Amino acid sequence: MAVGSPELVILKPRTDEREYRRIVLPNSLEALLISDPETNKAAAAMNVSVGYFSDPEGLEGLAHFLEHMLFYASKKYPDEDSYSKFITEHGGFENAHTTSEHTNFYFDINADYLDEALDRFGQFFISPLLSSDATQREIKAVDSEHKKNLLSDICRILQLQKHICSKDHPYHKFSA
Repeated sequence: MAVGSPELVILKPRTDEREYRRIVLPNSLEALLISDPETNKAAAAMNVSVGYFSDPEGLEGLAHFLEHMLFYASKKYPDEDSYSKFITEHGGFENAHTTSEHTNFYFDINADYLDEALDRFGQFFISPLLSSDATQREIKAVDSEHKKNLLSDICRILQLQKHICSKDHPYHKFSA
């Protein structure tokens, strides 16, 4: 079954009762809206097409570090960790991850609080506060996360693959 505007067809299983709509915002960002009247939860995600392949030489881990930093505060919501607290207090979950070419931020929350959650979430990308206190803590957090991953067999195999690939390829770069 196809759903959507004539310029984009969204395919879904026949048994999927949800409604889908694609919109393009004035700043050219695209959004996929999904409505499911059977749930009391709401969710959102933002994918930024920048990952560790874009880290400049000498600033390895920058994309992952910025993923962490955006969660702290914004000009509109300057209290540190207020976003995470708001999401948790209203039955939700939030997280993010950085890959080679993407950084994805996401959350879910009780549906009644979606509007405020979206406003808080959007402020990450509009006016983040990158305080020096948070910067120092997050440098340590990313480093700690990396050190913890060194003990993982999967991460060791990944590091071996990175080590033997061409130093000129972005895959060779650090990833946390």
